[in-house]
Amino acid sequence: MDIPESVLHNLTKRTLGVGDVFFVELDSSDGIRPKDGAATRRKYFVVLGFDSEGNAYGGVIINSHINQRMDQVVKDYHMPIKSSKYPFLRYDSFVDCLTLKTAPLAKLATGNYSGHMDEDDIKLIMGALKDSPREKAARLKRFGII
Repeated sequence: MDIPESVLHNLTKRTLGVGDVFFVELDSSDGIRPKDGAATRRKYFVVLGFDSEGNAYGGVIINSHINQRMDQVVKDYHMPIKSSKYPFLRYDSFVDCLTLKTAPLAKLATGNYSGHMDEDDIKLIMGALKDSPREKAARLKRFGII
């Protein structure tokens, strides 16, 4: 029996929470630049909020390192996190707090749930997003960050 998309959408939205981390395939439509001509790239995506259309908004993508060729503003908005605190990480990494990224619930549903971020870290991430020179208040408000 096929579950109607609207029912699946509502169920998925109710089971996701702020701070949930998923390992998902992302592409340029998600604000990610795939490497070496690939169409997608697997990234950890942290859920921070939802809009009225049911899009999960995880403005934080976890990167394994900071691209040193980026300008200093980009580097400044990468929050370090330890693999000892988050066992789903293979090594110490960085949360990109410069801009929010969107991912539809369907994309998260096809990814792998990896874990949950600590409440204190979520507060730090949201604080950095609120201060980011590249994020707009309207986008933060749309997803309940402010």
